[in-house]
Amino acid sequence: MRSVHPRIPLPYFLVAAIASTILFVPACSDSKSSPTGPSSTGTVSGTVILGASSTTGMAREAMPIGLAGVTVKAAGTDRSTMTDVSGQFTLTGVPAGDPELDFDRSDIHASGHVAVMAGAMTQITVAITGSRADIVAGGHSGAEIEGLVSAIDGTGGTLTVLDQRLGAVVVHTNSATMILNGSAQIPLSQIVIGNRVHVKALTQPDGTMLATEILLQSDKVGGNREVQGSVTTVDQAAKSFVVQTESGTAAVITDGTTTFRRRGGSATFSDIVAGVNVDVVGILQADGTVLAKKVTIES
Repeated sequence: MRSVHPRIPLPYFLVAAIASTILFVPACSDSKSSPTGPSSTGTVSGTVILGASSTTGMAREAMPIGLAGVTVKAAGTDRSTMTDVSGQFTLTGVPAGDPELDFDRSDIHASGHVAVMAGAMTQITVAITGSRADIVAGGHSGAEIEGLVSAIDGTGGTLTVLDQRLGAVVVHTNSATMILNGSAQIPLSQIVIGNRVHVKALTQPDGTMLATEILLQSDKVGGNREVQGSVTTVDQAAKSFVVQTESGTAAVITDGTTTFRRRGGSATFSDIVAGVNVDVVGILQADGTVLAKKVTIES
């Protein structure tokens, strides 16, 4: 006769241990497919411009043209955005590392890689040449315009800047243009004729200049201005001269009220010759010249 062994129930603690082990196994297998969190993505911001030559082989002008309406997408993701009228864009949720960005428009199909740090903003400039996207660090590649404001059209959103290198430049603005007085953002209406501004702008396909940033500087017509540097040219007939300063050139005019001094004695306009160093104190004029009240010849 076969003996029958009675079933002995497992202790409670052993049952619990076995159950926890069974539950733990699938949890481990799922850890490999955990979703990418915000800490593993970054933001890419910059400007898409036309490269050195177009697809037709025509030479382009020196100042880059911003490309509007270009779709910028992080390849392999659903993250995309579109460039504005000046070619600028900001794309969030880009995978950190060396992701590929695609740039598409009806006439553009290009891609390129960019280094992205998790949780950080990456500034780039993208030059499109044919099917190639050349990506370099830096969020602005365009014209730098600096000078006095000679005209403002608040309705049209434009201002004319007297740049000593480029001449009178009509600068257009739009809702994306950053206008700054120091670190504070201001409206275009706070800029007046005679203000000195520094403008970052991109050439548009129609040849106009669209400002991405306008920085209001301190000089105003009628205000005191000091010019220090070396005299480059002299106009004896007009009683004027040009001074090369650390930041550029400045045109100085004189009149019957201007006083001339040399270190240790008096002087006259005839003592102003090319190569001498001068210290000029005067009043800023609407055309950007400085009407000298006192000219000190330092060498």
